[in-house]
Amino acid sequence: MIEVELPDGSIAEFPDGTSNDTIKSALQKRFSPVQPQAGRHLSYEEGLLEMEKERQSGASGKAGAFGTGFIGDIPIIGPAMLGGVERAAAGIASMIDGEDYAANLEQGQRTVQAAQEQNPYSKMAGGVVGNVAAMAGLGGTAAGARALGITGPSLLSRAGASMASSGSISGADTAVRGGTPEEIAGSAAIGGGIGGAIPIVGAGAKAALGAVADRVAPTINALRNPTQEAQRRVGMAMSRDASANPAMMLSQADEAVASANRVPLVNADRGGETTRALARSVANQNPEARAIIENTASDRFGAQSQRAVDFVRRIAGGNADDLAFQETLRTAARNANAPAYRAAYSEPAAQQVYTGRIQQLMQSPTFRRAVDMVPKKSADRGAVSGAKEIGNPFTQNSQGQYVLRQSADGTLVAPSLEFWDHVQRNLRSLSDKAARAGDNTTASEIGALRTALNNDLDTAVPLFGSARKGAAAFFGAEDALDAGRQFANSPRGIPEATKAFQKFTAAEKRAFSTGYASGLIDRVKASGDRTNVINSMFKSQAARESMELVFGAQKAREIEAYVRVEDIADRLRGAMGNSTTARQLVELGIGAGAGGAAGYGITGDWQGAMIGAVGPKTLQYLSRKGDAKVMESIAKLLTSDNPQALRVAAQQAARQPSYMKALESLGSALAIPARSGASIVAQ
Repeated sequence: MIEVELPDGSIAEFPDGTSNDTIKSALQKRFSPVQPQAGRHLSYEEGLLEMEKERQSGASGKAGAFGTGFIGDIPIIGPAMLGGVERAAAGIASMIDGEDYAANLEQGQRTVQAAQEQNPYSKMAGGVVGNVAAMAGLGGTAAGARALGITGPSLLSRAGASMASSGSISGADTAVRGGTPEEIAGSAAIGGGIGGAIPIVGAGAKAALGAVADRVAPTINALRNPTQEAQRRVGMAMSRDASANPAMMLSQADEAVASANRVPLVNADRGGETTRALARSVANQNPEARAIIENTASDRFGAQSQRAVDFVRRIAGGNADDLAFQETLRTAARNANAPAYRAAYSEPAAQQVYTGRIQQLMQSPTFRRAVDMVPKKSADRGAVSGAKEIGNPFTQNSQGQYVLRQSADGTLVAPSLEFWDHVQRNLRSLSDKAARAGDNTTASEIGALRTALNNDLDTAVPLFGSARKGAAAFFGAEDALDAGRQFANSPRGIPEATKAFQKFTAAEKRAFSTGYASGLIDRVKASGDRTNVINSMFKSQAARESMELVFGAQKAREIEAYVRVEDIADRLRGAMGNSTTARQLVELGIGAGAGGAAGYGITGDWQGAMIGAVGPKTLQYLSRKGDAKVMESIAKLLTSDNPQALRVAAQQAARQPSYMKALESLGSALAIPARSGASIVAQ
């Protein structure tokens, strides 16, 4: 063994037979001064390695340690890859400097060893990056992500996949690095244990960070920009409604129906139960918000009856409660049934009708007024039907009493059935006018006079009752128009009513539908100011079937669409009753001073509210301060009739979870390193 003293005082050993030139060349090429270390005696190889370490202490050495750590620590395939790189480098060096391949390979391996020993942190960093890169490539695929436990249907399934994959990778990696069976089993156990814990620990950390963000971020938003925070919360509520039950949301068709019938929609109507619960919650907690919402709901409900009247008029053609129009329809129906009236007028008993009961009725001033109207009204009616004016058979004597006229031969002029028919029609007109004027007592009294007269006429000439009533008799009415009114107030069985309706002439059917609409209008007007006429008159199955019979299938669909819109519009008013603040906090995770509002819209569940309820006093104060303005803004947004505002709210809701998205991104970014760490620790 040849010993050579080095500049640091240490001794380098060379094998026997090594030439002086070789030793000199080795010393010139391989060695630089090192700090003396007394008593150290190094072999040639040790000396070379020691000097190589000194050379690798710079930036190039750190880079080499990082690179070789990156390659060598890739799980399972890293050692083979690093060996391949070393052999390739030795081959290239031999072609360049002409030296022995084995010597260059030995030198290259020594360089790697020296760089890694001299720069352990750089090597570790490279190893981590290599592990992460390898895992990221695998985790970037759908199958790989499931295998690593990054994705999966449940936390338990992700933990199981992470445990299996981490244990398998760690065990295999130890095996290829030459580990014993005991070392392989230990690595697999350690890697699997750490890997199985990663999804569980990660979920807990994410929940904890999310809870803090849920609690703090909305409070800050409320203080910084109440309007924007209100938009965010409304947008979140609308989004939840759209996902939960889109059929309950207003459609474009609903908007068109509301516009056509002057139903004043607001943005709260465009949401669902979550949106209305939000309105109820802010109203329960903030007086100003409650006043805004209640005033809107109350004013709109107060105009419901008039909207219903206008709708019925429109669906019936616009003149349903116009008396002149009704009389025109009656006349048309009578003309269509003229043969039956002529047959009744031609009856022998119809030529002279003046019963004791009718004589008694003549004592009524109103009855006599109807008698006096006959010549003029019969002339007006005759101008349309072609009939002649009917003279008045009565005159007044010197005492002002009504007596029958005498003809030229001294005989009395008896009133005919046709004359009394005009009288009863005049009485009906007077009764209708009194009813339209709101004088129901007078209308009822005149109606009683008319009923008494018609009863006597029907008895005297039965054909008259048949002609007047026809199919309307089924409805307990005197004519088709009156039958429609009766049907609106007392619906009959639909099959039987349909049979009776089909017996009407076209003119009678039109009169029937007008009478029905008129009856509906009367019912609406007679209802109380705070009565929900939509519920009471339109929503029952019998009402729907009746309306389809009277107006036809197409208009029945229009009625159904109108009722849906009115019903949706009234839900805001219904949402303002009888619920408690505590219930709303549980329902929505939204609150004011207790901090529940911070939870709402972030987690969307009661846990968010409970976290807020136990928040620090300072945060509770800030939350109350900010939420007061936010709730007013929410109320204004929900009661606005501008749907464009909801688009802004939706945009705010979409941007809302910025910190949650950051948590998601952080979770995804840490998932791979965490699983890489399981492999590194197990090595």
